Amino acid sequence: MDLCGRGDGRINNGAVINDDDDTDDDDDAFYKHCDRGPNYTPILLDHNKLVKTSKGGLPCRFYTREGLRITSFKQFTNIIIDHQQHQQQSCDANNPQDDDDGSSSEECKNNNDEMNEFHLYAVPAGRVFIFAPSYIGEIFELNHMKLLPDVVNKSITLEVLSITPKIFDILNIFTKKEATLIVQRALNETSPSHKIKRSTTGSSSTSIIQKRTSENAFDTHRKVALELKKRIFELLGFDEYWNGHDDGLQVLRYNMTTAYVPHMDYISSPSKSIFDYRSQLKGGNRYATVLLYMTDMPTNNSGGETVFSKAWPSSNIDNVDERKSHSDALIELRQSGDAERAGIKEDSWEESMVATCRSRMAIRPYSGRAVLFYSQLPNRQPDRMSTHGGCPVLHGDKWAANLWVWNTPRQDFVGSPVRQDLIDAGYKENTNPSSSTQAQKIKAIFKNSKQDPTMKDAVLYYDEAMYWGKLGFNDPPLHSDTYEGHRWNVKVNDLVVQSWVIGKSKEQEFTI
Repeated sequence: MDLCGRGDGRINNGAVINDDDDTDDDDDAFYKHCDRGPNYTPILLDHNKLVKTSKGGLPCRFYTREGLRITSFKQFTNIIIDHQQHQQQSCDANNPQDDDDGSSSEECKNNNDEMNEFHLYAVPAGRVFIFAPSYIGEIFELNHMKLLPDVVNKSITLEVLSITPKIFDILNIFTKKEATLIVQRALNETSPSHKIKRSTTGSSSTSIIQKRTSENAFDTHRKVALELKKRIFELLGFDEYWNGHDDGLQVLRYNMTTAYVPHMDYISSPSKSIFDYRSQLKGGNRYATVLLYMTDMPTNNSGGETVFSKAWPSSNIDNVDERKSHSDALIELRQSGDAERAGIKEDSWEESMVATCRSRMAIRPYSGRAVLFYSQLPNRQPDRMSTHGGCPVLHGDKWAANLWVWNTPRQDFVGSPVRQDLIDAGYKENTNPSSSTQAQKIKAIFKNSKQDPTMKDAVLYYDEAMYWGKLGFNDPPLHSDTYEGHRWNVKVNDLVVQSWVIGKSKEQEFTI
């Protein structure tokens, strides 16, 4: 099917809307949108199945607003007919009896002109679909997905929680029974690589950091996990489940006071990696995360939320006066005694995290809740606004799971993108963990010389998003276990003023 004709992606009653149907430039622009060229087109697993357009280029993938891929004109026609019938039924229900002069029917038609507009999204070849929300509270009914057996007459639905970053509640995507089975199997897992243990971070499975204190296990192939992964892939617009496009279902346990500082799921490209992490070109990276909450927290103040540390709560996005500063939230926290009763020390990073969770956009966990957010923008650049963390648990235990989904097969899987420039230069990765420089743990110390007045209130970050600690004039040196190629940034007033990239030496010291 060649659908690469003119159009801006909006279809009303089956007719393509164009500003100028006679402009060949529109055609050329649309074909270029679909085929970005070899340097900007990831090679997905179905690449060889793509049928080239009449101009010899690669075609777009077309999706409905709800993420259903259009693969034939017959399917497209049926969707348009169903859409019109649904709108007419809605109109009739809201206007049960027409006036004699037909004014109600005409009024109904006029009021539903915008609703009758059918949106079709053209996704370039090699790229993946991303939902396009318009406003907070918007609903996406995914009627093309099968209803769950244990959830009677309830369709899988998205509700928009945030526009920037893109965050959605997913309703009816999994059941409490599935949640219980996943937790039980995580506890019973005995495989060294998959059993529950201290959580790690980054592209290396051995990178333990002191500011991620949760425990995790992976469920990659059991029946319940596989069925849930297939369901999530369908929700995201994949035709089928592609093994290698996810990291496996990661099951997380947060006990009292455990947490994870704000970070991004998008992985920064190591300085020398054959795998190509540059998603804005033809590389692959994590682009979507689905969070699954398995347990209820005892009270509203029990902590354990997922906080988006750069985003404001939806209630005061546009009202600056209602926003709560971190310092005000910290004062209120100390007055409440919530952190102290949980055993969190004053001036600790955990206390600072709780204040962040009480001043920024926080998703409260409860059993059966699922949340989707994107780590990449539509142009495939990393979305810094997706920076998020796991809030300290103040009461009880929190069980959750997450699925990281990649826009290409990830490293070591068939079809994963590689850095041809490094291969051409003769670089070879050593995959032996005992000798690989990528897996060699390095001890780093970060100090403030107190010579530069602009660094008086400096703060240290791993990469750009993961807060590590204060590095001002009155703060002690900061220590970390890190790895070659990791980037560390010094920020002042939330701006990066100095950066370091870890080298090969086993012990390294950095001073501002």
